[in-house]
Amino acid sequence: MRNKLSKFAPPLGVALLTLFQHAPAQTLKGVNLAGMEFNSGKIPGRYGWDYISPKDQEFDYYAKKGINTYRIPILWERLQPQLNGTLDPAELRRIQHLVGVAKQHNSRVLIDIHNYGRYHGQTIGTGEVTPEAFVDLWTRIAQSFKDEPKVMFGLMNEPQLPSATVWAKIEQDAINSIRRTGAQNRIFVSGIGWDGAHSFQKLNGDALAGLSDPANNLVYEVHQYFDKNYSGTSADCISPEQASQQLVGMTDWLRSHHAKGFLGEFGVGRSDVCQQDLTQAVKYMKANKDVWLGWTYWAGGPLWGNYMFTLEPTKDGQDRPQMDSLQSVLE
Repeated sequence: MRNKLSKFAPPLGVALLTLFQHAPAQTLKGVNLAGMEFNSGKIPGRYGWDYISPKDQEFDYYAKKGINTYRIPILWERLQPQLNGTLDPAELRRIQHLVGVAKQHNSRVLIDIHNYGRYHGQTIGTGEVTPEAFVDLWTRIAQSFKDEPKVMFGLMNEPQLPSATVWAKIEQDAINSIRRTGAQNRIFVSGIGWDGAHSFQKLNGDALAGLSDPANNLVYEVHQYFDKNYSGTSADCISPEQASQQLVGMTDWLRSHHAKGFLGEFGVGRSDVCQQDLTQAVKYMKANKDVWLGWTYWAGGPLWGNYMFTLEPTKDGQDRPQMDSLQSVLE
């Protein structure tokens, strides 16, 4: 979304972890719990003021609604204050705490580096922000969470690199390094051009088709908003027929490449038409679950207030229309 606020027999333990990872997957039905990525212009920022972790109570609320997956956007600069340096202990503890809370609800966490392919505003591959620095970040994350099979790795949110071919090479290097740590966690890759489902084939299809994973646990994450320019900046929505049509090309690409997809972000306003778009999109993915692993709605989190896409209940505890719509199609 634009303009947000903000791969010899293994040891027994490894064998069991691999078995767990590749067991028949439950459908991932989730929500983005935003907050840790807020105020990206204030680094490191004041925790609890400029940015904040999702609250434990939010996991309780969403679990009761049938949600089982939480995409957690975080900032590279806060997690790794110095390129190629150690991970920040406080930020790492916060993520570990969220993983623990999610596990209490038998849920999964998708760690999302929410940086648009940049570090302190500098694009990966320019200056000090080398591809190797990005690989280093993910090597350290993998080392920290490789024994947590319910943790998934989202390499980069909506990378703003000029070339999908260049970006694919960087992602492949990260995948290889993650696997060298022994981590079998599911890896989510993304594409350039705001990572839109509607434009994936044109902008990313050829370049990202060549990605490979030694662990065979790779997922293509895309995003899709249903306002007229697909930017996620308007509360208005296109027709329900148009909405599900935006996912057809991606579905065809996934099926032809024997790949799995995931809708990491989608959100709508509160109008009746928008609610129809929301339910149509989820129904479409459910009907094509051979290639769609699931989705995470944008967004929940403690700092949204009256944001048009928020899934958080109102101050008096009432569910939002978007939650009612999602619940109507949750199994």
